[in-house]
Formats: sequence, C-alpha cells, structure tokens
Amino acid sequence: MSKVAKTIVFNALYAAVAIALVLTVWAAGAAIVGSEFVLPDIPTTFAAFKDILALRSFWIGLSYTLLRSTVGFCISIALFAVLFYLSAAFTGARRVIEPIISAMRTLPTIAVALILAIWAGGNGAPVILSVFVIMPIMYSAVRARVAAVPKELTEVCRICGAGRYATFKALWFPYAASALPETLSGAFSYNVKAVLGAEILISTANSLGMLMQVARMYYETAMLIAMTLAAVVVSVASEAILRAVLGIALRRYRD
Repeated sequence: MSKVAKTIVFNALYAAVAIALVLTVWAAGAAIVGSEFVLPDIPTTFAAFKDILALRSFWIGLSYTLLRSTVGFCISIALFAVLFYLSAAFTGARRVIEPIISAMRTLPTIAVALILAIWAGGNGAPVILSVFVIMPIMYSAVRARVAAVPKELTEVCRICGAGRYATFKALWFPYAASALPETLSGAFSYNVKAVLGAEILISTANSLGMLMQVARMYYETAMLIAMTLAAVVVSVASEAILRAVLGIALRRYRD
C-alpha cells in the first residue's frame, strides 16, 4: 500500500472513531436526560433529518443562506486581493491596513450583527457580517506567509528593475499561493457559519437560520439538530470541494 493510500485509510479510520465516539456520547446523554424536548435520541433526530429533506422551505432557506455566503465570500476575496497587493507593494499602505485588520478581528460579532441589522436589514446584514469576519482571516493567514519571503529576493527584484506589480506576480503571489487552498476553503466554511449565525440572531426571512429559530421557538429540538447537521454537512462538503479546486488551479505554486 502506498504512503498516500495509508494516509487516506488512517484519516478515514480516525474520522470513523471520532463519529462513533460522538454518537455514543449522544446516545448516552439522550438516555440520561430522557426528554426529546431537551436531547432527542439518534433515531428520532435522523428521522427529522429525513423529514426536512422533503420540505420545500428547507431547500429554499438553504439556497438563500448559501447565496448570501457566496456573495459575502466573493466580496471578501475581492477586498482581500486589493489589500494584499497594497500591503505587499507599499510599506505605508501596510502600516495603515494592518491596524484596521486587527480592529476588525476584535469586533464583537453579535453586537456587529445587531448594528448591521439596523443599517442593512435582514438580508444585507449576514452578507456584510461575513465580510467583517472572514476577510481579516484571509488577510492575516496569507500575510503571515508572505512575511517569510527572504528580503534578499525582494532586493534582487528591485536591482533587476522589476516594478511593484512584476515583483508581486513573480515573488509575493507564488509565496502566498501555496497557502490559498487551505486558507480560502477554511474561510468559506467559517463564512457559512457566520452567515447562519447572523440569520438566526436577526431572524432573516428565507433563510436556514430563520427555520432554526422557528424550530427553537416551538421546541422542535430534533428538527433543530437535524438542520444543524445539514449545515455542518454543507460546510464540510463546500470546504472540501473548494480546497480541491484551488489545489488543482494553484498546483504549479506548490512548495
């Protein structure tokens, strides 16, 4: 068996053990609690999962949630690309940008979501919040990677007469590219969670978050957990697909 095959087998085995452990704790907890309003058992929850897949409202809510997540993600990438180039090419710009990024990372998410709900409404607030949350993550992760570029290489580019854009294209971007698949795919997964959290908090219409809020109000705990599982599945699948696509697109920049 090849090294890659062994890695895949062992990763699958570890994942199976983790899932088995979670299910065991869940079953034990449900038996101890003895109330489906607090913690439904596994068969009840998976029956609810099957039921939500047959609901048109679930697919509509999920579609809108993913749409908001995708819009926020695209805006975040655009802002990240601009800020990354400016900070790499101009020292003065970096000194202005980095305190702003640090401030964005320290903002209380729930408070910001409530303020955005007033300013941008239920549909716009989750999108804007996702930008506030994931764009600093993208910037900080990639900026740390670029900080490892040897100063000698930058000096060589300067001596050879390369401009800022040529240096960015030939030096800074290749260094950053190897970190992009992991960074951007992880950011999208986190982005879905941020959008969903905002939708729950401000009860956004036509959203998975709103459906979760309704399930909570009527103590449909099994339905709530089922929708949470659906969100987890979508996030994990989206992250894996995006990582694979970016890995293929940027494979020539691998270390």
